[in-house]
Amino acid sequence: LSVSLNALYALAGLSAFLNLNMFFMSSSVLTLAVKPVAVSIASSCLRSVKSIPWLGPRLVGDSDLLIDSFELNEEHILGRHTIHVLPHSLTHMNPQGKSFCIDEAHLHAMPWYHRYTSGVFGHNRYPQTTIPILVNGTHPDSISYAYTSFETGQRQLRTIKNVGALQMEINAVYPTLGNWVMATYHLPISEIGAYEIYSVKDRKDLEFRTAAQAPPTIVVSCPRARLQWREDASAADNFVVGSDGHASICQRIDRDQESGQTSDGLIQAVVEGYEPIEMTVVRLVNGHREVINLDGIQPQSIDDQTTPGEDLDSDQLKSVEKWSRYKTRTSAYTLSDTFLRPGEYVYKLESFRDAANHSVKMTDMNANGIFDGDEGKATPYMARIAVHRRPGVRWAEALLNAELPLRLSEDRARKSSYALPLSLLGVGPWTVNYVIVNGADVSQESKSFAKAVGAVIDANQPGVYHL
Repeated sequence: LSVSLNALYALAGLSAFLNLNMFFMSSSVLTLAVKPVAVSIASSCLRSVKSIPWLGPRLVGDSDLLIDSFELNEEHILGRHTIHVLPHSLTHMNPQGKSFCIDEAHLHAMPWYHRYTSGVFGHNRYPQTTIPILVNGTHPDSISYAYTSFETGQRQLRTIKNVGALQMEINAVYPTLGNWVMATYHLPISEIGAYEIYSVKDRKDLEFRTAAQAPPTIVVSCPRARLQWREDASAADNFVVGSDGHASICQRIDRDQESGQTSDGLIQAVVEGYEPIEMTVVRLVNGHREVINLDGIQPQSIDDQTTPGEDLDSDQLKSVEKWSRYKTRTSAYTLSDTFLRPGEYVYKLESFRDAANHSVKMTDMNANGIFDGDEGKATPYMARIAVHRRPGVRWAEALLNAELPLRLSEDRARKSSYALPLSLLGVGPWTVNYVIVNGADVSQESKSFAKAVGAVIDANQPGVYHL
C-alpha cells in the first residue's frame, strides 16, 4: 500500500482537527452530535496509517482515537432537572408564647369522666384548657411531651398514641410536597405545671424537628378572689352579720374624741393564684363611689406553710425551688374603714389579675346591678354593711330655754308633774336611763320609746334629773 505525501498530510491535518474539537470544544452541541461518527472515521483512518510499515506506527503512536467502542456519558446531557429536597418536619408547642390557667374550682366540680373526654367531645359547661401544638410537615402518629409538677418538681414523660382524636385545625396545605400540611393540634390539659414538647413521630417513625430554645409552657391556677367578713371582728361596735350575709354596725366615734375606738376594717378581700395579684375594689358610701387603694395594705398570707419532704434529694429540692414561684398562694387584704358616717356602705370586687395577666371581670360573671338597690343576698363579690347612727339623748331645746328651777306643788289642782321633752338620736327603739338626785336620796329610772317624736319623761317628784 502506497500513500502519497499529500494524502499523508491531509490525514494528519484531519486527525489534528478532530482532536482539537474533542478536547477543546467538548461542550458544543455540534461536538456532542457528531462525536460518535467523527471518532469512528478518525479511528479507521489512523488504523490505515498505522498499517504503513515503519512509518505508520511512528506517525500515529498511542493515539486516544485508537479505541474499540464509544459510550456517550448520559450525565452530561444538557437540560433542566428539578430536585425537591424536603426539610425535617417541624413541631412547636405554644408558638405564640401564651400563658394558660386552669380553674381548679370548675375542675373539681366537673364529673371525673369529663377530664378524659372533653378533649375529644368537648363540654360547653366545663370548657377544657388546651395547649396548641403547631406541626409543619407530615401527619404525626404520636406526640410525646414532658410534664413537671410545681408541687413536687418531678418530671414525667407522657405520650399520645391516638393523635387523630385531638382537635385539629389545618392552617395550610402543600400540594407540591405530597401529604405535607401545616396544622395545629390542641393538647387537652387538666393539671397545673410546666409542659414541654419531647418528640413527635410520623407513621414511618421519623422524628420531627422541634423548635430550638422553645421555653416551657407554664400553666397556673386561674386567679380567684372573694370578699368575706373578718372572723375576728370586734363586737364592741355591735357588729352583726344577718342571715342574708349583709352586716350592720353602730356608728363609730372619732378616735380623737374617744380613745377607745379604732378604724379596723370589718371586711377582707381574699385572693388566690399566681402572685402578685392586682385587684380593683370599689366602695359606695351613701351612693358616693370610690376605688380603694390596696398598695399600702400589707396582705396576710394564709397559705399552708409546708416544707418539702426530707426524703427529697438535692436535685429534687432544687427543682421544687425552681418551680415554687408558680404555685398558688392565698393572701387576705383587710379593707380598713372608720365608719364615722352613718348610712349604707357597699363593697364590690370589680376585677382582679394575676402575674401572668390572667384577668377576671365581674361584668363577665353576671354580677351586674348590685349597686342599683339590689336587696338580694350577699355574694362573694359584693357585701353591704349598714352603719346605724350612734344612739344619743339630750334635753330638748324647749326645756333648756325654760325658766328653772321648775316647781312642783303638793296641791293637785296646781302643777304636780312636768313633761320633760327629750331629743333622741339614732335608730329606735330606745331605752333611756336617768337618775333622780334629791339630796341624799338617789333613784334610778328607765323608760322606753318606740318613736323619737313626743318622747318625754314625766317628772312627778322633786330632784335633779340626770340622763
